[in-house]
Amino acid sequence: MKICYFAFGESYHTIRWCNHFSSLGYEVHLITFAHVSKDDYPNIHLHIVNSGNVKVSGGNWHLLTHFRKIKRLVRQINPDIFHALYATSYGVTGALVGHENYIITALGSDLLVSVRNSFLYKKAIQFAFRKAKWITVMSPEMRDVAQEIGTNMSKVSIVPFGINPDVFNSNSRALMADEFVITSTRNLEQIYNIPHLLNALALIKDKVPNLRVNIMGSGSLQEKLEDLNTKLNLSKQVTFWGKVNQFQIAETLNQSHVFVSVSQSDGNNISLNEAMACGAFCIATDIPANRQWIQDGENGFLVQINDVEGLANRILEVYSNYETLQGKAIPFNKKIIEEKGIWTKNMKVIEQKYLEMINH
Repeated sequence: MKICYFAFGESYHTIRWCNHFSSLGYEVHLITFAHVSKDDYPNIHLHIVNSGNVKVSGGNWHLLTHFRKIKRLVRQINPDIFHALYATSYGVTGALVGHENYIITALGSDLLVSVRNSFLYKKAIQFAFRKAKWITVMSPEMRDVAQEIGTNMSKVSIVPFGINPDVFNSNSRALMADEFVITSTRNLEQIYNIPHLLNALALIKDKVPNLRVNIMGSGSLQEKLEDLNTKLNLSKQVTFWGKVNQFQIAETLNQSHVFVSVSQSDGNNISLNEAMACGAFCIATDIPANRQWIQDGENGFLVQINDVEGLANRILEVYSNYETLQGKAIPFNKKIIEEKGIWTKNMKVIEQKYLEMINH
C-alpha cells in the first residue's frame, strides 16, 4: 500500500502518522508546504511545495492557489490513499485534487473554531467534506459540528489519536518531597490561554511556598508570556522550557504533581492523555474535549474558561488533599487510557479502513 499524507510537516501529529505507517512496512509520502527536517522523517518520501509564509494561526487562503502543483505531485506519486491532516488549509486544497480515496482528518480548531467563526471557512469545509471518501474526527463534539454543517455522517468516524504507552507511563514516577510541581505542555498560542494559568499562579504562589512550574512548549506568544511572568513576579517559580521532545515531556510529567490545560478549545487533548498516563493529577478547562476524559472530582478537576480564581482554588485543593485525590484518580485514569487512549489500537482502525478502501 502506498499512502500519501498532505499536511503541515512541522506538526508532531504529521511526524507521528507518517512514521507509524512507514514502520508497518507501507510506502509513505508527505506533501507539505512546510520546510521540514529529514531527521524527523527518516524513511518518508518528502515533497516540499514552496508556498510562502504559512501561519499557524490560520488564514492561509493563498495555499489554494497551489492545488495544481499538488495535483501533479499526487498524479506522479500515484498513491492508494491520499490523506489530509487538518480540514481547512490542507483539507480544502486536497479536495481540489480529486483523488478517489481521499481522506480528511480534522484536528480540532479547524472544526471547532473556524466553522463557528467564519462563513467562508464553513463553506470551504462543507466542500472538502463532500469530496472526501472518509472523514475522521477526534471527539463527539467534532462529530456533532460535522453533522451541523450537513456532512454525510456515514462517512464520519470518531478516532482519537491516543498515546504511546512505551513513552507515557508511570513506571518511573518520582516526586520531590520538598516541591509541589505543576506542568503545562501546551504550546504558547492564544487558544491555549497560558495567561489564565500564570494569573492563577500569581494568586497562590505565597500559599504554596515550595511551588515549581514547568511551561513546556513553544509558540508565537513566548516573549509576551515571559514578560507577563516577570510582571507577576513568578520568575522564581516558573520555567519556560521551549520546545522539548516526547521523552523529556514524559520524564517531567512523572516528576509533576499536577498537570494543567486551560485551552479554550480542543479536538481531543492528547497532552491531557499523556499526563493521565504518567500519573499526574489533571486540571483542565470544562470543554467537551476534556469531558470525554475527566469526570470532575473523580479523576481530575474541570474549571471554567478564564475563571482564574476558580483555577487557583482547585490547585490549592489538590495541594492540600493530594494523596486522597490521587487515590481515586490514578486507577480511573489507567482504565480509561487503556480502553480508548492507546495510539496503536486507534491507528489499527485507520489501517483497516485504508485496506478496506483500496480493496473495495
